[in-house]
Amino acid sequence: MNLAPLETASLLWGMVGMATALLVYRVGRRIRRSKKHLEWVFDHVDPMVVVDANLRILRANVPFTEISGKAFASLLGKPLSESVPALEPLSDALRAGILEGKEVPATELEWNGKVFEAHVFGLERLRGSPAEGILRLRDTTALAQARKLLVDRNAALADLTDALQSELEMAREIQQALLPNDLPRVQGVEFHVRYLPSRPVGGDLYDVCLLDDSHLAIFMADVAGHGLPAAFEAALVRMSFLNHAQAGVDTATIFSRMNRDLRRSLILGHYVTAFVGVLDLETLKLRFCRASHPRPVLLREGETRRTLSGKGLFLGIVDDGGYLEEEVQLAPGDRLCMFTDGYYETANRAGQRLGYEAFVERLPASLDSTPLDVLTRVELDYPGQAEGDREDDRTFLALDIRGVRDRVHPVLRRLPRQSPPEINWFSSAQEGWELVERLRRNLTEVGWPSRDIRRVQLVASELCVNAVLHGLKGRPQAKACCTWVATTKECCFCVHDGGPGFDPATLPDPRDPERLGLDHGRGVFLVQRIAQEIQFDDGGCTITVKVEPQLQADT
Repeated sequence: MNLAPLETASLLWGMVGMATALLVYRVGRRIRRSKKHLEWVFDHVDPMVVVDANLRILRANVPFTEISGKAFASLLGKPLSESVPALEPLSDALRAGILEGKEVPATELEWNGKVFEAHVFGLERLRGSPAEGILRLRDTTALAQARKLLVDRNAALADLTDALQSELEMAREIQQALLPNDLPRVQGVEFHVRYLPSRPVGGDLYDVCLLDDSHLAIFMADVAGHGLPAAFEAALVRMSFLNHAQAGVDTATIFSRMNRDLRRSLILGHYVTAFVGVLDLETLKLRFCRASHPRPVLLREGETRRTLSGKGLFLGIVDDGGYLEEEVQLAPGDRLCMFTDGYYETANRAGQRLGYEAFVERLPASLDSTPLDVLTRVELDYPGQAEGDREDDRTFLALDIRGVRDRVHPVLRRLPRQSPPEINWFSSAQEGWELVERLRRNLTEVGWPSRDIRRVQLVASELCVNAVLHGLKGRPQAKACCTWVATTKECCFCVHDGGPGFDPATLPDPRDPERLGLDHGRGVFLVQRIAQEIQFDDGGCTITVKVEPQLQADT
């Protein structure tokens, strides 16, 4: 069929039109589908609204209408603050973000019983078009609840930690009270001590106490385990030692009795290594017993070191530990070293352990060198932090024998030697007052006036009470002693407690304003005001006074 040119062109244009219409239809359908898809996405994400620069709602998705409880039509054109009142304080910041086309930092708010995180995004706009922005509310209620729960649990954990720390501090103070604050001042003997618990509280303990005027007890123990359990069991060990360490009781018997106590008291499977020695201060003979404790070392300059072996099993394991007492003769210039295994069983940073023999070889034998410097170097070289290693408590006690003790009792040292008076022993204030009453009767017999007798009584009673309260503190089996010589011209009174002593120059003045209300701290001050002479010996644990009748002193 032949078509005219006009008809042909018309047909072609019709076909192009149909193709164009079809293309437009298809593109339009795709746009509509994409739009519906975007609308569906917009309506199935977090609550969102589109607002203008005046924060009026232009568009809201379904989740927003649902949480607002209002119909879509009632939201359009309304201020955002009517739908979300919690955003009112942030209106200026939101408006500025929309106008500047930038994101406003997220803000947390509570709305309708839920917690939301609000995000505002300023939309980029074409020239002349109005400023718009999108507000998105992300429901963070569950996250906020979890965060609050975490905060509450952290607070509860902090309270529990504080309580545990308080209890741990109390345990540390209790353990510190179990250790001697000051070692007794003993003529001819010098002490070196180092105590390093691996934790705030530890299982090591030591003690040095005078059993009587001429016998010094030395004790060291290591309770198996670490931390609070070991510390509390160490308290049981020390109490048992103080109960059974008495003058005249041999060291094997002390351990046998302690073992009986600890078999009933220690946790099943726990045990204690220990060493106890009793040194005769007049003969320097040491009687000792060892319960599986690291062997103490006796160092004598110029001679081969000697270890004190002894026989006996751990305390608290079996009913019969087979404890046997041995003895060794010490001499001036000797050094006796006792320690726990923490000083030689821990490793250096390369994992190498020091060992008993290597540790002992480092200890200086000469009394001119202090062992504490060696211990510091060992602690630095072997910190006990190698892989798989657990740091242990470290305790060290050394006795340097400087000389033989003067056989004259300290309480008699400043009194006449021709006819030494009787030495009177007491362990309580009541017993001390009874001795003061004997002194009163003695002064009456000599012919002292009542007024001067009362002055002497005041001096003697103050010294006896101080000896009990301070010199015997923490030493249940120890005793103090006193004696006196009374003539018509003077009364010399002396008291000795064998305790740690004190420096009279450091005593506070009871006349200071802040001390006027105290009911203690005046004893030595009163004695110094009444006595004509006062002498402090043995580091303050022996005090001798001379009191004269006032009539005699005036004439």
